Amino acid sequence: MAEPCNRVYSSYFPILLILALGAFLLLFHLDHRPFWQDEAETACLAKNVLKYGVPLAYDGVNMISQEQGHEYDENFLWRWSPWLQIYVTAAAFRLGGLTTFAGRLPFAILGLMCIFLVYQLVRHNFGDRAWALWAAALLTCCVPFLLYARQCRYYSLGAFLTLASLYAFREKWQSKMFPALLLCFSLGLLFYANYLLFLSFTGAALLAAGLLYSSEMPLARSLKLIMAVGIIILPGLFLFSIQQQAAMVSLGAILANLENYFGDFFQFMFPLPLGFFLLWRWGRLLWTRSGLSEAPQEKFILFLSLVVLGNILILTPAPQGEFRYLVHLYPLCAIVLGWIVCRAWRYQKFSGVLLAMLLLGTNWLYVLPMDWLGIISRPVHNDPHMLIYPNLPLKLYISELSSPYPDVNQNLIRFFQTHARPGETILTAYGDLPLQFYTPYRVFGGLGGPIVETQPPDWLVPRWYTRWNRQYDLNESEVLIRQLLAHSTDYRPIILPAEDEIFGNQPDPFFHRFIPPIESIAPLIVYEKNPPTRQKP
Repeated sequence: MAEPCNRVYSSYFPILLILALGAFLLLFHLDHRPFWQDEAETACLAKNVLKYGVPLAYDGVNMISQEQGHEYDENFLWRWSPWLQIYVTAAAFRLGGLTTFAGRLPFAILGLMCIFLVYQLVRHNFGDRAWALWAAALLTCCVPFLLYARQCRYYSLGAFLTLASLYAFREKWQSKMFPALLLCFSLGLLFYANYLLFLSFTGAALLAAGLLYSSEMPLARSLKLIMAVGIIILPGLFLFSIQQQAAMVSLGAILANLENYFGDFFQFMFPLPLGFFLLWRWGRLLWTRSGLSEAPQEKFILFLSLVVLGNILILTPAPQGEFRYLVHLYPLCAIVLGWIVCRAWRYQKFSGVLLAMLLLGTNWLYVLPMDWLGIISRPVHNDPHMLIYPNLPLKLYISELSSPYPDVNQNLIRFFQTHARPGETILTAYGDLPLQFYTPYRVFGGLGGPIVETQPPDWLVPRWYTRWNRQYDLNESEVLIRQLLAHSTDYRPIILPAEDEIFGNQPDPFFHRFIPPIESIAPLIVYEKNPPTRQKP
């Protein structure tokens, strides 16, 4: 009896070890830095859900907006982005309180579930335990994925639903009810996580499946499934402002978005040399007319590669070419990379070990080829301790979590919690939403719409990095702060002993800082309104 138990233990021990490592990396010091602007948007809306039952942009004190007030209707009902992430956060707040840890916890758990689903998808469908373990390990050690999965946003939710739909697709959904329901609901919920992810993933997956798995897609069953997904997403098509955002689609931005997406993809998601390897391999098969191997593993790898490529191409007309819209593809890339590591190992063990070490411990295969070709992209204010330079990502990641980081939002929150008085108002050029969530004051400005104030604010927070709206005009908050400070003695500056970083805990690997910058960016300055002078009797 002991021998079968030992076999079971030895069979599951590696994945349990990987999951334990993933749990540590995802949950350790989950609240070490406060919500930044985008996270705080979700958190503030979730807080209003607890109060009103629906996500309202106005709570009687503060207005939530990053799009000049276009996100809500005349009743302040939020209609800009889907609600699933908001209600997930609200449920977490209900159970764990209005804390940073509670807000991020469900998304970190979903990130951990992604690691297990990657393993299960490969192991269950192809029986290759080594491939499954390598794929799970690569996703676990992928620092950009960890950064996004620790956010109070839809990123890990989108990745989980993407994986769930792929898992259902490889099951017998053609004849069994449960896989069909799982496929239907995972795609439907993906729409309510983020409809851009839904459009890009389902469009690409449908085309790739039709090309490679057409014999496994009976027409009647496929049409029923498409109709069922359509019924699920139908209310959202009317509830959310999709048409308003579709009007912002710019054909002129396609080339720029293509450059940004592919640049970020090869710099942070999939090494360019391994992309060339896949092109060479499949190009050689086409050139020699030997055809694609009928091995289900390689067919699935080609399917995932086409899904990733299709995602990027479908996203290019969108108004914002943001890397966050590719995060749900990280598990797919981990599966492909795990397959390549296994092939390298079977070809030559030393090559497989070397490739695995480079992928698990460094970002050299991502950054160095791009640097050598002169196509690497770096922000103007960069630092060698960022993922845009050759580094050991996990070392940087653990260094950040194990030591206090002077977060710009944390410094502002602490300052106003200490110095502001009840009833006072704060006008800030950016970072208004974290202040709204963590402090009781009226905070306005940021990227919101027109500012209507009858009295000058008690506090001003200009930011050194100038922000523009979608019409490339200065934001209202920037204009008003400059007007109030121009030739005025009404405000006195207070220089905080902190850096005025652009974002705070921004997860984008292009911007994220693990260690405080070596060179000073700019001091963080707050302006306090001078008290009225007493008139002499």
